[in-house]
Amino acid sequence: MSCDFSLKHYQKILLTALESGYRFSQYEKVPATDAYACVLRHDIDYTPERSVDFAEIERKLDIKAYYFFLVSSEIYNIRNSQIYKIIHMLKKMGHYVGLHFDLSWNPDVEWKNVARQCNEEKKIFEILTGIRPCNVISFHNPHKFTDLVINKSIAGMTHTYEQRYFSDIKYLSDSQGWYEGCMCKVFQAKRHRKIQLLTHPYIWSSEPKTDFIADMAQMVQDKTKNLADYLVKYHPVCAKNEAKLRKMTAFKMHL
Repeated sequence: MSCDFSLKHYQKILLTALESGYRFSQYEKVPATDAYACVLRHDIDYTPERSVDFAEIERKLDIKAYYFFLVSSEIYNIRNSQIYKIIHMLKKMGHYVGLHFDLSWNPDVEWKNVARQCNEEKKIFEILTGIRPCNVISFHNPHKFTDLVINKSIAGMTHTYEQRYFSDIKYLSDSQGWYEGCMCKVFQAKRHRKIQLLTHPYIWSSEPKTDFIADMAQMVQDKTKNLADYLVKYHPVCAKNEAKLRKMTAFKMHL
């Protein structure tokens, strides 16, 4: 099997981890364990719908993962009925659902107010979804405060970039490709005793394209189609001119 970003290979990565003796654990438990352990984290940046594919794979392997959703997203809305159902589905499966905390939406935010803003967004998350987010939060974009976040503890917050989760154990992410080689090889070699593994579901798909940009272009096309579907369903003018709308959006998104 090739080491690609397919869902099939994602399952292979998890199977390799289990076969190599790794156990998937919670953030608060990993620092104290002597066993081979991994915290599995998913930051939901653009494609909440793809999180279900990951969750189903993990459920079949009896693995619990963390799913962090944005409240201040320009791409999706957690009060949307589909996303709302997905979040509840993940929770019902036994996964941990939490806040993907983005500071960049507010250019005037001051460091002294970060913890308060985070707690406010956690409350908003609970109001919008009816689910209390897990205690740990994941920063989406530390913005101008990166140096105050990475490897730092913040009063009133527990986050994924604290030293105990980021440097004291091995942190690996798919965000720019695997920088230690594919995770299946990392797990197979038992290269690190404790790992925080971050994935972004928008990078993965059932049938990956030839390269990353082609995958991203496909994601943009899918989002464009979803918007066109919505307009055709709910906007009378778009419904009457569906063929024209489809043709023009397809042309603009031609690859």
